[in-house]
Amino acid sequence: MTEFVVSKVYAVVVAYMPDASVLQNLLAALCPQVAGVIIVDNTPEDDSRVESICRDTAFGSVELIRLGNNQGIARALNVGIAAALEADATHVLLSDQDSLPASDMVSTLLEVAAELTVSGRRVAAVGPTYTDRYTGITFPFQVDVPGKFFYGHRRADTYQPVVEALTLITSGTLIPAAAFRVVGSMREDFFIDHVDIEWCHRARAAGYSLFGVAAAVMYHTMGEHALRVWYFGWRQESAYSPVRVYYRIRNFVALCRMPIIRPRWKLRNAWYWLGFTYSQTVFGKQRLACLKMALRGLWDGLRGRMGPWRG
Repeated sequence: MTEFVVSKVYAVVVAYMPDASVLQNLLAALCPQVAGVIIVDNTPEDDSRVESICRDTAFGSVELIRLGNNQGIARALNVGIAAALEADATHVLLSDQDSLPASDMVSTLLEVAAELTVSGRRVAAVGPTYTDRYTGITFPFQVDVPGKFFYGHRRADTYQPVVEALTLITSGTLIPAAAFRVVGSMREDFFIDHVDIEWCHRARAAGYSLFGVAAAVMYHTMGEHALRVWYFGWRQESAYSPVRVYYRIRNFVALCRMPIIRPRWKLRNAWYWLGFTYSQTVFGKQRLACLKMALRGLWDGLRGRMGPWRG
């Protein structure tokens, strides 16, 4: 078994007006697995809920960095990553506030990352297999399929415990410190949504690889609630607020403007985002508002207007 140093892993958790019990459960699961947790809080300065949770916690080493207002997930991640690297972290684990990792998730990811590195792979990140709390869907990874023009999807399992992925989501992703020094930080003008996707494409363009791991398990919350959608049969998808629809469409368009991303990935993903717009604007609770925000996101993405939604 490959040896690894747990004491050099720091977790960065981005918080924004969290449910106290959900964040407490995350800390209870995460703190025993890492040397320390750095919470970067985007909650407005007059709301002290995260500060109260940190003050009352007995889970382990938790450092709180308050930004005073919502500066976006990318900015919060960069602040936390910088603090972790300043603490001489060898790896940084990124997490949303509403995820719940298995008790061995970090050690499993570390072991896989070490084995891949020893085998000669340039590892940008390793990520867990995650299941959405609302829909119960366990998501596969985007992968290149030999002989296929477009990418496909594959779950890591007992037959293929580690899969090389095209992208990973932020939460649960373990990144070696060395990768940040080459790939760089998160794009803060994305604010929220596709921050992870953009970084993954940049990492792959720099010659690094990403991997999904079957034995590393995490529960995660996608969207605000489950949405029942008709698409050649009824299915469950995640519902999003109109503002999140705006960011998701705008930032996808911004990705399409990036020359480092392959055109065939953009084409395949465009089909997904058409389906996303269909589900939110036809079956969502705020159909008209979602449609307006999707169109605004398309327009702002085309003209390169990034940063936080300005209303």
